[in-house]
Amino acid sequence: MRCRVTHGPWREVVEAVIRDLDENGARLRLISRTAVAGRLLLEVHPSGAAYTADVVWQRGDEIGVRLLATLDQAAEQQIEALRRLEAQMRRAGPPPAPCNSY
Repeated sequence: MRCRVTHGPWREVVEAVIRDLDENGARLRLISRTAVAGRLLLEVHPSGAAYTADVVWQRGDEIGVRLLATLDQAAEQQIEALRRLEAQMRRAGPPPAPCNSY
């Protein structure tokens, strides 16, 4: 099965093939050699299933991940929209102090 892995602070995307999958984890072969670590989003194609997962090991172009939760695509899109909004708010700085003129 083909899949897409989104990882890292810049939300890099890597195409991959699922070599083995069960309810606890998966073994993936990455299409390009990329270092992947930490938490990631795993999207399975064409089913559209999505999981959050942690990288357990990496050897060359293969990684092993522990599946943490199943996500539905609508929820993941909302989460991503909230992340973008939070980043915009951080760049804008703190809100102005309230004016207490009576």
